[in-house]
Amino acid sequence: MKEQYNSLKTDLLGINDSLSLLLSKVQGQPDIADPRFDEWKNACRDINRQIREEVVRIAVIGSVKSGKSTLVNSIFKGDYLKRGAGVVTSIVTRIRNGKKLKAELFFKSWEEINSEIQQALVMFPAWEKQNEGKSFDIRQISNRQILHNALESLSDDLQIIDGTRNTNSVLLSLYIKGYSRVAEMITSGRGITKFKGKQFAEHRIYAGDDELAVYLKDIELEISGKDLDSSVEIADCQGSDSPNPMHLAMIQDYLLQTHFIVYVISSRTGVRQADIRFLSIIKKMGMLGNIIFVVNTDFSEHESLSDMQAIIARVRQELALIKPDPEIYALSALLNLFRAMSDSLKKKDSLRLAQWMAEDEMVGFSDRETERFNDALQGKLTRDRSNLLLHNHLERMDIILNGVESWAGTYKDLLVQDMNSASEVLQRMERHQERMDQLKSLIKNTLDGARDDIMKELKKDIDSFFNVPSEGVLGQTRDFVGKYDITVEKYLDQINSVGFSNTLYQVFQEFKQAIDTFMTRSITPELASFAGKSEAKVRKKFETVARSFQSMVSDDMYNLKASIKNTDIQEEKLSLFNENLLDLDSIKRISGLKLPSSSTTLQYSAKVRTEAIMRLGLYSLTKFFKKAFKKPVKHEMEEQMRALADGFKLIKQETEKSIVFHFENYRENLKFQYISKLVDAATEYLRQRLMERFRSYHSDISTLEKVMQKKGQDKEYMIEFLEGMDADIKRLKVVIDINRGKLKSIGSTVKAS
Repeated sequence: MKEQYNSLKTDLLGINDSLSLLLSKVQGQPDIADPRFDEWKNACRDINRQIREEVVRIAVIGSVKSGKSTLVNSIFKGDYLKRGAGVVTSIVTRIRNGKKLKAELFFKSWEEINSEIQQALVMFPAWEKQNEGKSFDIRQISNRQILHNALESLSDDLQIIDGTRNTNSVLLSLYIKGYSRVAEMITSGRGITKFKGKQFAEHRIYAGDDELAVYLKDIELEISGKDLDSSVEIADCQGSDSPNPMHLAMIQDYLLQTHFIVYVISSRTGVRQADIRFLSIIKKMGMLGNIIFVVNTDFSEHESLSDMQAIIARVRQELALIKPDPEIYALSALLNLFRAMSDSLKKKDSLRLAQWMAEDEMVGFSDRETERFNDALQGKLTRDRSNLLLHNHLERMDIILNGVESWAGTYKDLLVQDMNSASEVLQRMERHQERMDQLKSLIKNTLDGARDDIMKELKKDIDSFFNVPSEGVLGQTRDFVGKYDITVEKYLDQINSVGFSNTLYQVFQEFKQAIDTFMTRSITPELASFAGKSEAKVRKKFETVARSFQSMVSDDMYNLKASIKNTDIQEEKLSLFNENLLDLDSIKRISGLKLPSSSTTLQYSAKVRTEAIMRLGLYSLTKFFKKAFKKPVKHEMEEQMRALADGFKLIKQETEKSIVFHFENYRENLKFQYISKLVDAATEYLRQRLMERFRSYHSDISTLEKVMQKKGQDKEYMIEFLEGMDADIKRLKVVIDINRGKLKSIGSTVKAS
């Protein structure tokens, strides 16, 4: 099926080249070529670029150690990705087929690095004492030394938050440790480092070493392979159960750009709580429709095939709670990888492979499942890509060719008529084209009106979504913050061992972790779901408007044809639009539009700590006077407890302000930087498609008048030229019809399977 798609893609590029050559032949006759041919040539260049640049994205996701990288390596039949990479950092490694091995590493800018560190340092006590409130710049030796000292002085108690390592202290430590190794690679803009050919494997050092990976945004690999073409991008995403919720947010950002999801589950662990949680998030995002599951089987963990199948059955049962009748494939990615690399395996891995190959039943089962998985993946790619990506391009080329055919027929009809008859035809054409010019204006005004209507409706939807007091995302988040509370008595030992300031920092870190987790698990999925519904509204509105012009445009074209030939013509069915009138994915790609990132963290101010310490001093003074006047003190650490409670209230108040700012900012970005631009791009896209249809039947009257003046040999040459054009057009139309049939055949085959 992949071969069918690639062959079809090659055929379409060939058709487009032939069409472009045909247009060039006419442009070589300047006395008959009108401005339409320049516009048609531009359209052919646009079609060529889009066919070559179309990218279908597949995200491979799952929990840590489930075998994601191994599965991707097995697809490309080589050990290209770092297997078993760490979980402290979150990197999306994007892989595409290429002619040669190449790795591109995209580093964060200094501004992004310093901003991330600055947020991690909020209320970090040892830093604030030494740096006196100055902004952090990791490029400054003094800043790095102060931060190093601050991290060294951090007590063990403060490095553990809710049973896991404090992600902020780990992040800061990694930045300090890795600085000297990457400093020269990063510029003030976006630094890119490339490893080609024999140096390719060096990229794994950066992906597998947290001290280096923390500086990266993502990695893009080009691998020479035969199973996928260059327009397919597979992304290996880090574990979804990272302790840092911002890593999950980064994965969510990539998922919003993907067409398919492959979710990997290890047969060693089965479905884990982290899997259920992440799949629930994906379901809220409205993305379960394009997901398939791979149970990555480990032969070393199972006594027999029946034992392995029992695990698979349990996985199926548990997944069905989230997605009814899940599409599951159970295979050994490592077995497939080892067999693909059998000539270059280390001795230890060769022995493992030999041992596994002796398990005939399990190997046979894995092979059958691998074949099913490959067929399913290729089927999904082929069905959606052929029906959507290629079909739209083929129809655009057909419209242009029809226009050239109409142009050639018009000129030839005029040349064979006498001067009086030709003059009458020109007059009729002029009247019809005046009518078509009016219709063009009507279409423009209608599309502009539709754009304004849909934006008015969507702006209202967006405001409601963000501002509804209890059900909106702002209300939900404020409610979460309001209900979150602490028991100050829980921190008494902490205050005694590390002091008030350090304890306040831990309280802040626990709260920040909780709010960031809530945002990624509850709010981001709602934002994605809402954006999807908004896009569906845009598509439905414009398709309704565009289709309303179907009969109107068709009637005018038929009448124009009849006026040229001076006879009635049989009305043929004219399909102006196919089922996928608005390909929003292509529109977004061409326009460079992406949904605003969900990985933006809430901003906090260090002034909370200063005010809390001031209150501690006030309460300590109060306690002193109580003792001086021999008044009862409820608790020996009463002042610390009160100051801690007040400090947490201040943190919540600061968070409330940050939440309001965050959602106001996101709402406006969504409204004006995404939805509004998407609506404008969709309006322009439809206008161009409609104008392409009009352009096919709109002749330049002044050029026609010049042609009518031709006599003798010039006239005979022009008639002969147009007859040759007619033959070329007919041949090309046959090729288009053949490929239209191929497209239909592929769609039917995939649908049947």
